[in-house]
Amino acid sequence: MDNRHVWTGSLILAIVCIAFLIKPAHGANEYMNGMGGHCESATLEPYMEYNKTENDGTGSSDYGYNDDRATVGVRLRIPLGSTCTKEYKTLMFKNEQLKQQLEMLKLCARYKDLELGPEFAEVKQMCSQVKKKDKPATN
Repeated sequence: MDNRHVWTGSLILAIVCIAFLIKPAHGANEYMNGMGGHCESATLEPYMEYNKTENDGTGSSDYGYNDDRATVGVRLRIPLGSTCTKEYKTLMFKNEQLKQQLEMLKLCARYKDLELGPEFAEVKQMCSQVKKKDKPATN
């Protein structure tokens, strides 16, 4: 057996082993990984197209012409077989609010002891209500 065949076979085997060991990457933000991407409603899309055609008169025709065309319009797109119901949209909206609140809670706990400047006014305002619960007094 030729050395090149052994080397090529070893390389292919190594690549296959590495491919089986690789795991998918996930974002560090476990709350904000949305799953509602398939939900699509009817949309209106404005569009504009412009075409310019020039013919200098060579070839089969004996005359030249310029043709400029512009089209402006609105396109209605309606997805077929959509799973978006009112109930599903309401549930997804509530889930997104919950994800945002959980993320803010995590971030506020992480940065609560920092002195934040005026450029972090929104963070200060959103984290102002995050406080530890008072422990009940024991006798």
